Amino acid sequence: MPELPRTGDAVLELVRRSELADDDVLKVFLQQSGPLPPSADDTATRLVKSGILTQFQARFILQGKHRGFRLGPYRILDQIGVGGMGQVYLAEHVHLHRRVAVKVLPLKLAGDKIWVERFYREARAVAALDHPNVVRAYDVSCENGTHFLVLEYIHGRSFVDLLDKAGGRLPVAEACGYVIQAAVGLQHAHEKGISHRDIKPSNLFVNPEGIVKILDMGLAKFFQDAQNRGIETLEPGVVMGTADYIAPEQAVGCSAADHRADIYALGATLYHLVTGEPPFHGTTAAKLIAHQLHDVPTAHEIREDVPEGVSEVIAKMMAKEPAERYQTAEDVVAALLPFAEDTPFLTATPSGRLPITVGAEEDTTSPPRPNRKKRLVVVSLIALIAAIATALLL
Repeated sequence: MPELPRTGDAVLELVRRSELADDDVLKVFLQQSGPLPPSADDTATRLVKSGILTQFQARFILQGKHRGFRLGPYRILDQIGVGGMGQVYLAEHVHLHRRVAVKVLPLKLAGDKIWVERFYREARAVAALDHPNVVRAYDVSCENGTHFLVLEYIHGRSFVDLLDKAGGRLPVAEACGYVIQAAVGLQHAHEKGISHRDIKPSNLFVNPEGIVKILDMGLAKFFQDAQNRGIETLEPGVVMGTADYIAPEQAVGCSAADHRADIYALGATLYHLVTGEPPFHGTTAAKLIAHQLHDVPTAHEIREDVPEGVSEVIAKMMAKEPAERYQTAEDVVAALLPFAEDTPFLTATPSGRLPITVGAEEDTTSPPRPNRKKRLVVVSLIALIAAIATALLL
């Protein structure tokens, strides 16, 4: 157990050893603050008020800890999340002063080859994507046995937070607008051969500009990547996903589950946004069975102002057989666009343009995709709506 600091001087010494502040910064602090308070707590409070420490850092300094505040060039500021793949911290590059999210694989898992490979699989998945509706990866590294992934920091709210603020459910058009953006991000991932496998409200964020960001590729599967087959053989029969939103084929550990499982989960998410509750209830086992055997309850029967057309879109997204669902995420975009008119996502940007694009990054070196005509139709629809929105703003 580290020795607890009992004086202000002991606190300053721990701050120096932690490399949270250099001697010049602490010298200025002492000149401006005057004599240190006699207690460690009061000194830590003054350091927080001066902006030298965060509350998170001060808490650990007062526990006598000075290690673990730095990962490479990143200074840890706060803990902002905990998940199955580890803790997520808010951090700042010590030279660039850019704030990032740093996901750290727990040390107890660092010796497990399956968990380490999962972690680096997430890094590869995010690094392969470059789209405004998908969180970006900046770096992945290992320092002193600690594996960490550096991600774009999203200052915003998750769909869970939006539901809480709205009293349990969102206006239908707003929900459709947000899901359209998520579908556009998924389309980009799917075109790269990557399925997310854990789409749910807590993995979808909205930034202050109204742009949806897909987070947490921790279960991502390269469904066109032969190198990924080794991971599947290491995890036979493992159910990956979240019970409230998981596709039937994914719930039984089917290795053939592909990008259409994301479409199912996004449909279940939309259902939750407009009705205020997940599609099925009960224990985890009961929910998994329901995804296999029961049709999704009709959304407009639970909430009268949900158009029947939205219920039909959800039902098709959540069809039991993958072949009966929308086959691409951009098909979902086309189906939901009529229900998302005049929503903030269409006019959130100062220019009045959509903050999303469909199929904008064509790979001209690849053979034409079979759904190219469909994509062009969707692009035309979006361009038309954007033009109308722009005209209304002028």
